[in-house]
Amino acid sequence: MFYFFERGGEYIRCEINGSGDAGFTLIITEPGGSERTEIFRSSEAVHERWLDLQERLVKDGWWGPHGRD
Repeated sequence: MFYFFERGGEYIRCEINGSGDAGFTLIITEPGGSERTEIFRSSEAVHERWLDLQERLVKDGWWGPHGRD
């Protein structure tokens, strides 16, 4: 799943992938293109991190999550 946050014409892309036994990943791509990957052992852990990340982004003035046109 892809989610986008927008602020001032810039976007942050968040991608959540799950592969069962291999775990789950949260990939965050910053407006400049830098990317970081966080790995989680359970769907609960990645979901909790996703909720925390959304809250932080909104507090920092980012709007979303939403699709990008």
